[in-house]
Amino acid sequence: MKTKSFIRFTFFNKLSSTSLLLGASVLISGCASTGHHEDRGTLAGAATGAVLGTIIGNQSGEPGEGAAVGAVAGALIGRELGRKRDQADYGSRPPYDGPSSAPVYDATRVDYGALMTEEEKRRIRQRAGRDDIADWSDYLTPDEKRRLLDRAEQGVGL
Repeated sequence: MKTKSFIRFTFFNKLSSTSLLLGASVLISGCASTGHHEDRGTLAGAATGAVLGTIIGNQSGEPGEGAAVGAVAGALIGRELGRKRDQADYGSRPPYDGPSSAPVYDATRVDYGALMTEEEKRRIRQRAGRDDIADWSDYLTPDEKRRLLDRAEQGVGL
């Protein structure tokens, strides 16, 4: 009876240590990775390595240790293979270094000057104290903007 409990204890102890090593290797390699293929390669390599390690370890009488070593080795090899594939996919693109300084067309931008009558433009110029207004939205209140957009939707006064 003591032999069975010792075998169970030894088996579960090795199983838990194997699970711990496998989980740690996947987490460590997953945190260091950046690409999609690198992540998948790590997981696939760890699983394949664990299976092969269990088979090889079973031949030597230590399937738990074989699985742990195989999982770690497989995770490292799989990560490197995935990293190479990510570099092949994304390597030709320049690294992202922040927003571009090139002007970007904003499709949500409204030309309020085209929606205003000459009388409204004269009042806005007088209120702004300027005759050369390029961007009318800087000098309109939110209520004036809303009124102009409502009027444009109705097609009144254009």
